[in-house]
Amino acid sequence: MKIIQLYSNILILFPILINFPLVYSSASCSIFPLLNCSCFQSNIDLNSTLQIKTYSHLYCQGNSLTEKTFQSPFGSDFKYQNRFRTISIEFFIENHIEIQSNQFDSLSMLFSETDNNTQIDLFIRFNGFKYITFHNHSLTSKIFQQRPQNKRLSLHLIPMRNNLTEIDIDENNSTNIDDQFNFSSNCFSGLIVSQLIIYIHTQQDYLPSLYSFEKIFNNTNIGELHFHGSIIRPSLSLLKDKFQGLIRSLIVHRHVDTIDANTFPYYSHVYSYTIHSIEAHSINLSSFLLSHKNLRGLEIIKPHFEVSIDQFIPTLDSLTIDIEDLNVKTLFAARHIYNLKLGSRLRTIDPQIFILLSQRLHHLDLSDVNLPQMKSDSRCHLIQYISKNYQQHLNIILPRVENLTECDCARLFIKHIRLNQYLKKYSNFSSCSKLCYFNDCPTISEYFRNIYPLFIDDNQLNHSNKGIISNKNNSNEYLPSIDISSDSNDVHMISFLMNQTNDQEQNLTQKLSTTTTTTTTTTTTTTTTTTTTTTTTTTTIITTLIDVIKDNISAIENIQEYDDIISYSTPKYFESWDDQTDEQEIESLYPAQNQSFSWILFFIIFALVLLVLLLITIILIIFFFRRYRKKQHFKPLPVYV
Repeated sequence: MKIIQLYSNILILFPILINFPLVYSSASCSIFPLLNCSCFQSNIDLNSTLQIKTYSHLYCQGNSLTEKTFQSPFGSDFKYQNRFRTISIEFFIENHIEIQSNQFDSLSMLFSETDNNTQIDLFIRFNGFKYITFHNHSLTSKIFQQRPQNKRLSLHLIPMRNNLTEIDIDENNSTNIDDQFNFSSNCFSGLIVSQLIIYIHTQQDYLPSLYSFEKIFNNTNIGELHFHGSIIRPSLSLLKDKFQGLIRSLIVHRHVDTIDANTFPYYSHVYSYTIHSIEAHSINLSSFLLSHKNLRGLEIIKPHFEVSIDQFIPTLDSLTIDIEDLNVKTLFAARHIYNLKLGSRLRTIDPQIFILLSQRLHHLDLSDVNLPQMKSDSRCHLIQYISKNYQQHLNIILPRVENLTECDCARLFIKHIRLNQYLKKYSNFSSCSKLCYFNDCPTISEYFRNIYPLFIDDNQLNHSNKGIISNKNNSNEYLPSIDISSDSNDVHMISFLMNQTNDQEQNLTQKLSTTTTTTTTTTTTTTTTTTTTTTTTTTTIITTLIDVIKDNISAIENIQEYDDIISYSTPKYFESWDDQTDEQEIESLYPAQNQSFSWILFFIIFALVLLVLLLITIILIIFFFRRYRKKQHFKPLPVYV
């Protein structure tokens, strides 16, 4: 019994946490003296300007239900706490439960001051009982003060589980399942509500035929009726009871092996009938053709078979399928549907499916689709279809995109079009957007290239860096690859490299001019001291070259140090370029710099040629000078024999 109470508390509080996740504080409140109640505040209550502390959620539980449970005298907080949006009442009664006429009418005072446009949820739960009886007018519209709009009533009926499996011969100790539920003919008569959800958990899949659908819901007006667990079957008699109720929509949720007319019977008194099957193993659509004339929706969740709508059902206009592979065979006879919802298990999708549904489909729900788990080609087909039809004649509910913790171009694309962020400012250009330039899906890459074009904006550059690219205003060409100047760090990097190159060229020119002067001076003095001159010239040249190499090494170290600093702040992306293309792009973007660079190279080559010629001249002079001295001082003498 304690386990049942534990699960019951979890289930009864679960809707509160789902609908109102921002619950900040709770306190014990005196609403009904015979029940143990707790009040919960939300963010709306904290922002309230009322002098009295208000609560939005109420949870009460008790071990008995009598006529005085919901009657005066009430608790001290009953008069002031009348702005509730969620009321949950749970009973743990092991014996017989009797619900008298107008038993819960006093609950209407608890949300009398609540805004009429606010959704109000009322949960009533009975656990562990042996018998339960609903007398005439047990639940009526007075519970909602005759204002059924935005009102939702959930009724949970969970009998004692031990008695569901006990079979005792003694009639006094046995519990007949057929006698556990007793519904009077007018138990819900006069009930008007926008949504009614009934959870019934019994050993059998349905209630006894003694209490038919027509008998229980006669004289009711329900917008949307849900059955979970055991269902209330329709009358099996040929002459059905006269039904004067109005139920616009019926949705039956069931775990069954086979989806057919037996597990989902025909309810003739509802306008719209929707089948919600969970983990079924087969389907027989042909059994619905003759009887189910109001079948409007089919929801197949986590099936254990290959889904194929092979029978044409004229009234079917809504389809929900949670499958991995969506192909033409899946919707072979369902091309006429208006509403389609895809589940989270979707992995592959055939692009032909969108062509087949393009004429009739009006609503596409992709809220549960998990884009990262789909195959790349199928994901691209889906993205392309969304891009062409979003906010057009087709109403598309986009996939849910939570906070992006990693770069996912597909989800980033969905986030952009959902918020209608056609951003044109480069301040919003992130590193992930750079990666999306080269996404394998053409729709995504084209979208980000149109939103963030590959050119440098004048407003993006700092005043100190505007002089670096002087010819930008005269050229409308795009950069050849990634727009590395979109970030301020990248702009500083370009400025640093170009300044470093100019300084290196100036140092090299000064060194070469010094070398030329030194060499000329050395040449004039070589006529007097040839051996000393050669040594001095060679030493000077080697020293000059060593200085140039040191300057280059220093420049490389400075560049490497700057690159190490920048790499921690801005990711860099590289792309292999063709040499010819690179030269053409440089010449087209920076013609003045190309001409300056070629003249410097020409002067360097010319100086080197002069240096080589001077060296050759010096060597020749030394050679001929030594031959001349040899002839003058070392004349051969005749030898006499």
